[in-house]
Amino acid sequence: MMNEAEKLSRLADLAREGIPADVDAAHDAAERARFVEAVSRGAALRRVGALGRVDTWLRSLGFSPLHAGRARWGFAIAGAAALALALVALWPSRRLDYAVEGAPGAAGGYIAAAAEEARLRFTDGTTVALSPGSALRVAEVDAAGARMLLEDGRASLRVTPRPKARWSVEAGPFAVLVTGTAFDVSWTRGDGTLRVELHEGSVTVRGPLAPDGLPLRAGQRLVARMREGDVQISSGDAAGAAGSAAGPAQQGPSSASAAPPGGERNTGPGDVEGDAGAARPGSSRAEGAPAGSPPDGSEAPDGAAAPSWAKRVAAGDFRSVLAEAEQRGLGGVLDHGSLDDLVALADAARYARRGDVAQRALTATRKRFPGTSHGKAAAFLLGRMVDDGGSPGAAVAWYDAYLAESPGGPFAAEALGRKMVAVERTGGRAAARPVAELYLKRHPRGAHAPVARDLVKP
Repeated sequence: MMNEAEKLSRLADLAREGIPADVDAAHDAAERARFVEAVSRGAALRRVGALGRVDTWLRSLGFSPLHAGRARWGFAIAGAAALALALVALWPSRRLDYAVEGAPGAAGGYIAAAAEEARLRFTDGTTVALSPGSALRVAEVDAAGARMLLEDGRASLRVTPRPKARWSVEAGPFAVLVTGTAFDVSWTRGDGTLRVELHEGSVTVRGPLAPDGLPLRAGQRLVARMREGDVQISSGDAAGAAGSAAGPAQQGPSSASAAPPGGERNTGPGDVEGDAGAARPGSSRAEGAPAGSPPDGSEAPDGAAAPSWAKRVAAGDFRSVLAEAEQRGLGGVLDHGSLDDLVALADAARYARRGDVAQRALTATRKRFPGTSHGKAAAFLLGRMVDDGGSPGAAVAWYDAYLAESPGGPFAAEALGRKMVAVERTGGRAAARPVAELYLKRHPRGAHAPVARDLVKP
């Protein structure tokens, strides 16, 4: 026999099954309002029979007839309102639905735009326009939103803002998280390039190159290149800073001099003790001052605190971070700066093609903060830098260090894939085959899966 909770759950299931699939959000809201009105009206009609009992009860408590009349009307109205509110709270949230235009053969959530644009229209008003030649799969849909997989091409989304809305677009190893906004996202599967152009609202982009997520604001554009291992953010107010670096932001070849990890697992090689970047008197930041604040702890000229280095990096303002680090004294920052300072400095240097500074910042991160996620991730980033600099053998040692420290970390798939390629370059196909087999076992749909499948062929 069902208990009360099971009965309520079954009632909700029956209600969901009975709601037509073509009912839109506006119609649903109107029906809820009608339902609440009907409950309130029915409760008011039934109060006549109950008022006599209420009247007797109130008189027993010493209320006068006048007071009793007022009280019983108040009880009746309050009771009807409480019942209506309870029913609204228990009303089941209905799963969103969508219709596809321009792709008549769409089935099972897979939509491929052939010669013309395909469009998805969700019942909350959200639209997704798929450019010709693009392919997208709707993986999950619920009352809060949908999770979509952009397999290749370009999609333009206009997400209707709603409380507790939850939408995401996954492209390769990246995910664009959004609640209500307008943006374009494109994914080129062949070279592993993601582009996000944000027109309204805000989104967060997560992936191997941005494990903690990179927030974007309206007017910004993000380009992430898996092969080069770089992320570039540009905007109207940061275009000069980001665009003045020669060519796309990427790792500098000067990092090839970094050696592989040695005997002490959590410290990196190539530590530089004292050089032209050593701290100058009065230039290093006071202990405890916020990251990116002026050396003397003062505020910015306009009275507001200076933006942190992390915020400047997120906005694409890499050059100001590097300039301030040099003004404070690079050696002092590396020896005494906070973890946030070092991470932001390393990111700014990598994106601005200052491989020498990036290497020193990553090495300092591992040396001073070995147990943190950033300290462990620095091993992978150092491996990628020396790999791109032409030293695959040294890179393999760094990749192994990262995989040993963070086997399930955010860079695990890329570290193993890059190790596979580096091993092939240094030892040939036979040496890389075991790594390829391990990669396919752990990451069968990863970015390096095509290369791995080719390596395991007899």
